[in-house]
Amino acid sequence: MNLKRLYPSLPPALLTLALLLTGALAVQAQAGATCGGFAALKCPDGQACRFPAGQCNTADLAGTCVAVPSTCQEAGPPVCGCDGLTYANECQLLKAGVRAAKQGECRAKEEPKACKDNADCTGTNNFCEWKAGACGATGKDTGRCVVEPETCPQLFNPVCGCDNKTYPNDCLRRAAGVSLKATGECPSAP
Repeated sequence: MNLKRLYPSLPPALLTLALLLTGALAVQAQAGATCGGFAALKCPDGQACRFPAGQCNTADLAGTCVAVPSTCQEAGPPVCGCDGLTYANECQLLKAGVRAAKQGECRAKEEPKACKDNADCTGTNNFCEWKAGACGATGKDTGRCVVEPETCPQLFNPVCGCDNKTYPNDCLRRAAGVSLKATGECPSAP
């Protein structure tokens, strides 16, 4: 069905929506193509959606599909993510499925506050995040107070939360205020 020919005066946004609803438009973007947006276009495997920096609270933000190597370098110019965490470089930020807030460190002089549970974290949308796999206070270990992200990209890279629920990506796990148990899906109950 050629909706553009049937409705030549239809605005492009409505045409795209009509194509999505009729199934005439694939919902997977290609390399260098637009991703995210109101249609939540996904990038192919091995790619991530790079969003414009500094637009953390913008709903339906569109980005561009970029290739992401399977392993990232440890060093590079640091990037502050919209989740309030500093990433060693853009590659690590993209692999985490997080939007960039700004270039450089988030809070260069301020370390996250240590915590034993969520009650120790003050402020709106803060939670106590434990080292991956720790899932709570054991001995002298402490977590750190981090900010829950307000928006997350539509990237599928599943992780298992300490609540034994599988989240589509690590950003959505943090948005739920849950620490990371393991990468990948949670094991199914027998």
